Parts: sequence; structure tokens; C-alpha cells
Amino acid sequence: MDEGIKLRDLLPDKLQSAAAKGVARLKANDQVGGMTLAWNYIGDELEDSLQSSLDCDLLGVLAKGWAEWRDIAEYADETKHPKGETSVLSVGKGQISREVYPTLEVTVGSCPCVDVKFTFRLSAHYECLELSILNGHITRVAPGKGWVGAQLLYDDIPLHSEAESKKMQLPGEYRFAEPGIPIPVLA
Repeated sequence: MDEGIKLRDLLPDKLQSAAAKGVARLKANDQVGGMTLAWNYIGDELEDSLQSSLDCDLLGVLAKGWAEWRDIAEYADETKHPKGETSVLSVGKGQISREVYPTLEVTVGSCPCVDVKFTFRLSAHYECLELSILNGHITRVAPGKGWVGAQLLYDDIPLHSEAESKKMQLPGEYRFAEPGIPIPVLA
């Protein structure tokens, strides 16, 4: 796949509030909270780990949402679209929202693991979109003009104001690693 925009690129450079929420979650744990620890260091490590967990391609995440559209489900049906047939689907103006849930598993000493779960909310808006579909998988996207909004939350509380990219023409196309993004077969 071509290198594209990463989810972490949509966040502010520093996420001290995310680190603070993670540290607070650890301090609330009976076995960890009473320990004398380098909490600032742990907060920095949590922030770095969160950034790393969001080092995934924006279009790959959005394509999983497109694959779930009811109108695309027929492309997973081999009786309607036999193996080897490539279909190109043009989609007009629209919007798609997705949520991903980065979860950091933190272990301190011999204490049991503490999960720190975040919600990363995306809202993508596009003027046009072209999807190539082969063997029940989205293999390519040509995104056209659009913009994206993103926000990180902890316990449904926003950790920063929604970041919104500028409206831009996204160049070229993005090919997904073979076999592509699977389109679920609807029952």
C-alpha cells in the first residue's frame, strides 16, 4: 500500500491529557496506586505507546467502514461478481464515521495488567470516491477531495478539541495489501 496519512497524524503533537488519564487509571488500581513510581516517566511511555498504537493508515481504517456498506455487500457474492472480475464503484459526495479503540495494557512489577482503553473517533467527508473491488475485497481507493475530523476520548470525555484537516485534493490512489479489505457477506 502507498504510504498515506496515519491516524496519529490527526492528533495534537502532545497528548499530556491522555497520559494523565492513563496515569490516573493506574493510580486507581489498588495494587499499583500506592507504589512510589516515576509517574511522569510512565505518563511519557503511555503517550508514546498511544501514538504507536495509532500508527495505522487512515484509508485502511476507512476502507473497513466502506466494506460494511450494504450497497457494497453484493460484491462479496461470487454468483453476482465471479472470481477475477474487477469492479470499479464510483461514490458521490458523502461522509463516513468510524471509531477505533486503542487499548494500552500496562504491567507494573508483579501486579496484574491494567487496561487503559481510549476511543479514537473519525469523521471523513469526501466530494467523490472511487473503489476498486476484486474477489470480494476492496483493493484500491481513489479518494478525490475531502477532509477528516478526529478526536481522542477517554471514558467518553474528549481529551482535546476535534482536530480537522483542511479540505484538500488527495492525490492519486491507494492500493491495499493483497488480497485487500474484505467485504463481509451479509446474511
